[in-house]
Amino acid sequence: MKKLLVLVLAIFMAIALVGCNTATKEESMLKVGMALPGAKTDGGWSQVAYTGLVMIQDELGAKISVNENTTPADYERILRDYAKDGNDVVIGHGFEFSDAALAVGEEYPDTIFIVTSSDVTNNKNVGSVSNFYEQAGFLKGAFAALMTKSNIVGGVGGLNIPPIANDIKGFEAGAKYINPNVKVLTAILGSDDVNKAKEQTLTFIDQGADILMGNANAASQGVYLGAEEKGLYSIASIFAEYDKFDKTLIACAPADMSKAIFQTVENIQKGTYTVGFELMGVKQGIIDFTYSSILETKVPAEVKDKMAEIKDKIGSGELDVLNYVK
Repeated sequence: MKKLLVLVLAIFMAIALVGCNTATKEESMLKVGMALPGAKTDGGWSQVAYTGLVMIQDELGAKISVNENTTPADYERILRDYAKDGNDVVIGHGFEFSDAALAVGEEYPDTIFIVTSSDVTNNKNVGSVSNFYEQAGFLKGAFAALMTKSNIVGGVGGLNIPPIANDIKGFEAGAKYINPNVKVLTAILGSDDVNKAKEQTLTFIDQGADILMGNANAASQGVYLGAEEKGLYSIASIFAEYDKFDKTLIACAPADMSKAIFQTVENIQKGTYTVGFELMGVKQGIIDFTYSSILETKVPAEVKDKMAEIKDKIGSGELDVLNYVK
């Protein structure tokens, strides 16, 4: 009977020890919450960020949470809820989360808040990371100028926010870098409406543009659809759905925010992160230029060579695109 009692006590102690170890493991686990302005499957801006969040879970062993389609009225509430829930890192995906992060950051000084595509920081617990969108736009503009036959190209932006505005400026600068006489048609819609993007694209085509670029989150699809309807090529931003738009989408300047987000959180976990603003571009492997495997044969070898040369010069610092951006 005594042996049985000892055995039972040993089993209870083992169970308690396992429970204690599990609790300790959960307490030490990095927790990361992310607020997205769109759907995590939007094929563009929000999906790229969610990809980075999943990388944080898989490679850093973090516990993650995501809030999709976050409306402006809920920015502060969502960030605050994540901080209340004990998240170590709270990410607002997009320039528009800047003010909310600063406000909530004051309330939760022990939580690190990261805003993407912004230069906001309080140098305490609110920092930001942004892709070098002028570089991405420059590469797309250079490619458009190298590929156009009409000597007219078009670029359509969605929301009127600095990342998109800077990308559009870079697009015009890149095109003019190749050919000062090329005509560059640009518009920022002020929304992510697919139909508006398509209408604007068709307007530019009517004005002679024969290669179109879209940077309008999910509404970029309107640019691709308009170009496809007229049998023309289009260029993607951030993320390219080459298989879905296999008749028009010929190239893309990926701005791998997923990698930028991952690197930032990885540094936070390592304890090497310095709160501030970090700009990432070609040099850091965040900005690139790719071609559709389906339409790549339509790109002349000399165009590819020139694009590779431009990208190398940007990466090395020999070509500073900001010297060409107006």
